Amino acid sequence: MATLLKSQELRDDLAFVEAQLRKFPDPCDTIGFMWRQRKKDLERQLSAEEAQVDEYAEVAILFDGAPVVGSEEIRLQFATKILENYQALVSVLAAEKGGAALKAKGQVPKAANSKLFIKDMLRGSVGFLLQEPRSSQNAMLPTVLKEAVEEASSVLRDLSSETLADFQVRADSLSPRAINAVKKIAKTLNDSGAEARIVGSQQELQLGYGAIASLAARLNEVEILEQRETQDGEVLGIFPDRQQYEFRVKKDNTVIYGSVSEDLDRHYLSNPASILLQPVKATFLVLTKRRGDQVQSSEKILETLTPLAAESE
Repeated sequence: MATLLKSQELRDDLAFVEAQLRKFPDPCDTIGFMWRQRKKDLERQLSAEEAQVDEYAEVAILFDGAPVVGSEEIRLQFATKILENYQALVSVLAAEKGGAALKAKGQVPKAANSKLFIKDMLRGSVGFLLQEPRSSQNAMLPTVLKEAVEEASSVLRDLSSETLADFQVRADSLSPRAINAVKKIAKTLNDSGAEARIVGSQQELQLGYGAIASLAARLNEVEILEQRETQDGEVLGIFPDRQQYEFRVKKDNTVIYGSVSEDLDRHYLSNPASILLQPVKATFLVLTKRRGDQVQSSEKILETLTPLAAESE
């Protein structure tokens, strides 16, 4: 179970046991002796849990509100949709941490490598324990997926913060694809009248009705525009390891930088020297993020290159 959630459960049990012990102060009392043994066992479990370091992703997502019936049932349509929304956000963040440049829409590169699986269904507040599949060898460092899961909680925390400045800073730093993923989470929760609690291995996030409504309203003001443009010029550099490019525009000699799309011809990625400093026509996917009437950010993703010499033949 996610470390923070398990530790909290152990602390709750320990608090209950300590309350019982206060009723039996006599060290010779048999019932008091049993409670003291139980306390030692819980303290041992808590110490072991807090010392445990797991480098794989694990997160508990619990829900309350209209989609939850009692303490053991949740509406299937809601559960399916919100888990898909959450997985989409984690996949986007994992892909970006791996250096991928994502379009506002379409398939996420290597999405299969960022899949979480339902390990258990949680009771009390109804929810799910999601976990990254373990490999046969223990990971020495946190996996990209674990980092993405923790980043997802940080993103949701900042965007739903009562402080508007926290929202603005985080929204400005996110890619259009990540913004759209969070939009879907907020819309699903808000439209369903649900609350959520997300407990990872390092942090816990509570999304109440007010925070969700505020998040949905703020993100409705953020618009992602997608268009393509072509430019004649020359490639100054392509860096496959960083998935980036440098390009000089012919008409004004300005140099632009950005990410390389997964769609770019693999020949140029594996042999960038074949296209460097040669006249080309480049196609860029331009993603513009706007909030109200203001442009928050704009990025140009290099999609295709066509040598102008070949074009004229």
